[in-house]
Amino acid sequence: MRSDLIRSRRIFGPLRSSYPWVASGLSIQVLSVAMVAAVMWRSIRNQSLGGHITAEMIKFAWHSELHTRVGLGVLIAGSAIYAAGSVVMARPYISRPVALFVAVPIAAIAGLLVLGVLALVLTVLFAVLENGDFGADLSVRWRRKRRPSI
Repeated sequence: MRSDLIRSRRIFGPLRSSYPWVASGLSIQVLSVAMVAAVMWRSIRNQSLGGHITAEMIKFAWHSELHTRVGLGVLIAGSAIYAAGSVVMARPYISRPVALFVAVPIAAIAGLLVLGVLALVLTVLFAVLENGDFGADLSVRWRRKRRPSI
């Protein structure tokens, strides 16, 4: 009886070969990354940046792409397509629909965020190593104003 219950929860059956699913999912993921990279390259090539990886690159990407509707839309669409590619890639290995359509996309987006933070940390590290400083005064001085004593 227990095995009947487990089989009834599995909607997706086993597949003969996982190769076409993995290749298709990887192709979809490459397409999503290429879409975002193409938009960024189109915007960056017209700018005069001092180096390949600098603090100016971070400032440009933040102000130019994230604060416009088109840039934000491309990033969201790229993330959604990347998550869809992850679902296609995971299809041969996951048989439960909830895991496939909920857990896999959440893990894919979380992975993208972790890679983005890692890229930001490496960019700051390279900028510090190249220039000796980040190029911005990151120190914050908190001074409390004292009331004059009477």
